Amino acid sequence: MHFSSDFVYGIEVRGNAEFRLRTQQALAWAAKPTFLVGKPTWSHSPAWYAGAIAHDAYHAELYSSAKQRGADKEPQADCWTGTEAEKKCLAFQHQVLLALSADATIVNYVDRCARNPTYQGHNKGWRSWLDYLKRRW
Repeated sequence: MHFSSDFVYGIEVRGNAEFRLRTQQALAWAAKPTFLVGKPTWSHSPAWYAGAIAHDAYHAELYSSAKQRGADKEPQADCWTGTEAEKKCLAFQHQVLLALSADATIVNYVDRCARNPTYQGHNKGWRSWLDYLKRRW
């Protein structure tokens, strides 16, 4: 099957016209989204990597939405990080993986993480940044 493609902010987006438009709209909400990717993620399967991008993109969406509601003031960290935000991001990642027909092992791993959304260490303050730096993914 052949799809057309467009370049949006230097990213090639390939798919049908509706998919390309919706992807362009999704990418437009953030001027410079940043996603730090460790080797275990970028060297894994394309489905896993896509799921990881979707997961972190959802954190960015939660942040952006909270910032818009707060008249451009910096939102509280719990709006986009912490246990409840992690649950939402893992649920979105799960949906994306299913849509990509990802291997059941990957989907099950995300489901296990969702049962314990504090798996990545501290969720607030400077200790959360130190935990972030220790990540293997």
